[in-house]
Amino acid sequence: MKALCIVLQLGNLTFEPDPSVDGEGALLVADNELEKVTHLMGIGQEEIKNAITTRLVKARGEELVARLTPTQSRDSCDALAKEIYSQVVGVLVDKMNKRTCPVHLGGRANQAGASIADEKDTGCISLLDLFGFETFDKNSFEQLCINYANEHLQNRYILDNFQSVKDDYEFEGIEIDFDSSTINNSEILNLVE
Repeated sequence: MKALCIVLQLGNLTFEPDPSVDGEGALLVADNELEKVTHLMGIGQEEIKNAITTRLVKARGEELVARLTPTQSRDSCDALAKEIYSQVVGVLVDKMNKRTCPVHLGGRANQAGASIADEKDTGCISLLDLFGFETFDKNSFEQLCINYANEHLQNRYILDNFQSVKDDYEFEGIEIDFDSSTINNSEILNLVE
């Protein structure tokens, strides 16, 4: 949770040109926001300022510190936030994979060391694809039922969404010449039924 707070707080930092160096470089101007970030991250304000507003350039064996513009500093700050967020998502995916993986494949066990895997000894996280039939080398009756249910869901989704947009347009007095029946999948449903 703290990492997500840091990501959100980084978005509150603002930058402007540093007038003391002829417009080159950036100043972090949201000191109260910076204080919140440093508190959450547990590091000093100067460390964050330097990490976001400068970059280290190595050339011919020398290391030079280049000052970033306000736009570059914002991009640097955003890159830090994206990396933190990416790490959080990576940890969550890893934990979900370990929780749903059978013990013999590296899954979890209870305190006594016994498997907590279900009877099937498998785990999964399912996502529903609402956009059409899948093509397999061999389709079973079960897959036909799944595809049929997906087609019904897609039909409902299309009808609800396009009707909602059409209603909004009509409410605002915008004329549209669009026939939603051209994207309707009722023919597929009628074929299966």
